[in-house]
Amino acid sequence: MATPRPIRSMDPYAEQFWSYTQIKEFRLQKCSECGKFRWPPGPTCDRCLSDEFEWTLMAGRGKILSWTTFHRSYFPEYPAPHTTIVLELDEGPLFAAYPVKIGPEDLSEGMELSLRWTDGLDEFGDYNLPVFGPLTE
Repeated sequence: MATPRPIRSMDPYAEQFWSYTQIKEFRLQKCSECGKFRWPPGPTCDRCLSDEFEWTLMAGRGKILSWTTFHRSYFPEYPAPHTTIVLELDEGPLFAAYPVKIGPEDLSEGMELSLRWTDGLDEFGDYNLPVFGPLTE
């Protein structure tokens, strides 16, 4: 059974992102005109104002830029303490995620992590959540 999680924000662009996660593909929206990644996804590029885009398969690796441990619960599905990281993906965009198989005391700036998947469940149904953990061999 999937793990209950906070309700995802869902619009036509987010829905496309989550549909790729159903098949465990980590894809981000990329402007077809200037090449800038759009995350979170949206209708128009904030660099060149183009509405043309493609969903680009990401390598699933990144370096930690920052992290924080929440000592207060904001969602019952994430009891305190819980840690969130911000990664710079190899392709350039920033992505917020949860670390797995590594404790907050072992995180460090510049540490390389790789994509993992964990299950999720909200009012929209079951889904796969992209998370990041130590590099796999």
